[in-house]
Amino acid sequence: MKKVLVSSMLILGGLFSACSGFLDEDPKSKIPEEEAYKSEKLVYVNTIATIYTSFGNRLYGSTDNVHTLQEFSSDAWILPGRQGDWVDGGKWQSLFLHNYGPGNATIKSTWNALYTIIGNCNTSIDNLETFIQAGGESYLQDYQYEARAVRAILYYHLVDLFGRVPLVTSSKTVMADVNQSSRSEVYQFIVDELTDCIPHLPSGKCQNMGKYYGRVTKAVGYMAMAKVAINSPILSKDDWNDGSLVGGIAKVAPYVNQAGKNIKIALDGTTRDAWETVLYCQKQIEKEGYSLQPNFSQNFSKTNDSSVENIWTQPSDGTTYKVSDYNPTRTLYAAHASAYGLQGWNGACATVEQMKVFKYGTDEQDPRMDMTFFYGPVFVDGKPIDAGLGDGAQLCYNPMDVVVDFKEDVPNQILKFAGARMSKYEVDNTTSSYLNHNNDKVFWRYADALLLAAEAKVRMGQSGDAEVNEIRDRVQAGQKSNVTLQDILDERMLEFSYEGMRRQDQIRFGTYTEPTTDRYAGVHHNVATGDYVVDNTGFTTVFPIPTSVLELNTKLTQNPGY
Repeated sequence: MKKVLVSSMLILGGLFSACSGFLDEDPKSKIPEEEAYKSEKLVYVNTIATIYTSFGNRLYGSTDNVHTLQEFSSDAWILPGRQGDWVDGGKWQSLFLHNYGPGNATIKSTWNALYTIIGNCNTSIDNLETFIQAGGESYLQDYQYEARAVRAILYYHLVDLFGRVPLVTSSKTVMADVNQSSRSEVYQFIVDELTDCIPHLPSGKCQNMGKYYGRVTKAVGYMAMAKVAINSPILSKDDWNDGSLVGGIAKVAPYVNQAGKNIKIALDGTTRDAWETVLYCQKQIEKEGYSLQPNFSQNFSKTNDSSVENIWTQPSDGTTYKVSDYNPTRTLYAAHASAYGLQGWNGACATVEQMKVFKYGTDEQDPRMDMTFFYGPVFVDGKPIDAGLGDGAQLCYNPMDVVVDFKEDVPNQILKFAGARMSKYEVDNTTSSYLNHNNDKVFWRYADALLLAAEAKVRMGQSGDAEVNEIRDRVQAGQKSNVTLQDILDERMLEFSYEGMRRQDQIRFGTYTEPTTDRYAGVHHNVATGDYVVDNTGFTTVFPIPTSVLELNTKLTQNPGY
């Protein structure tokens, strides 16, 4: 990201302090004085910029957030126990083996993070409403629509992850008294809010430096609606544990396909079913000027603010925004990271199951393998890296050696170097901190809109070949014909690995509860966690509500199965 300062974020940089959790304090206004709202600039700083600043690394970047839950509970990524290292009380293996409980720290942190930002949204919405009612300028209403759209997106994450959640829409709400809404009620609230807000969102580019940098624009709104619509058969379902979301693609597809046809969404004056809504949103995003970036890797480079594909990004650098990102540190082996002048914790790696989808080591290996992972012998600036085992051997990551937990008799050559490591984001060693990088964090991009459109078409009985092949052509992966739902699920892994979508994709396609090469009944694990959970009902497709939340609000009840 270029070193250009955005005034409002500079003002806020030293002012904002995140609160600890949504039930710990009521999200009421911290700036009640009218002085804070005397000009449009000050209104923006004290209502809209506060929201985006409070994102921090709560969606992506920390070790406990939305991204972590989406990827490390899926079949794609794992934090294996390496003879005690990365066991951490079993919380990572419990995510991967689906035996997570309401005491899991990552689940609790994610719940609190989302409600913290929602609290900031509610405060801004309420403060703006006060000035709107007093006859304020028209821009106040525009800012309120933006804040409401952000809040709707946050509830989209909550209803996806937790199912039945409290619907808090006012900063005056006493959190201990809030009621629990059904999943379908929260889903409908999200749809209604996006429908109301999208026409009023600006058409500026979120990913480019300027007025709308990092903000929710019209294209972001349409992308949010596309994501909600494609997942609507799940997000609107109150009985997710009735068995209809388990058993694989062939078993689950009939329910999802028909449910999408039955669901109706009114947007921009026309009522469409869920699949038609996805197609409509993709076309609207295209009209907003988005297309595929010719170079796949440019979307994740240190200068990715120039991408024409990234629909919604979070600004990041080492001087102004300073959004801490642990992901490069979490995945790289220490000697590898040290060669860049960074720290490496030797944790996260791709599963064997993911390597099979990439067709690693075969003549048909997908070109995106080299754009997504470090694997095999490692070089930095053309030089090999000493593995640090005292024998002069070169560092070499071995993608097919990954297991859930390594036993004590496994030699270091396997233990330390098992697993392909994430390389999708260009390594940035130009900032003053190993946690701050110039790569803006990508939430959503146009390739996703295209693949959602392809999926919607296939679910409608039409061909999705054109959209899938447009994406494959970019990386010279070879075209496909008569694309199936399995093809699309695989393509989504190839295209969006480590972008925080895999769990949700698997649930929609019916594979989340299915055993894989890496996790199955009887698989070895650390004593700190329990056995792999065989789920025949679908209860694990939502996470449990944290114990601390239930203790503080007795009106809330635990999700089924926990």
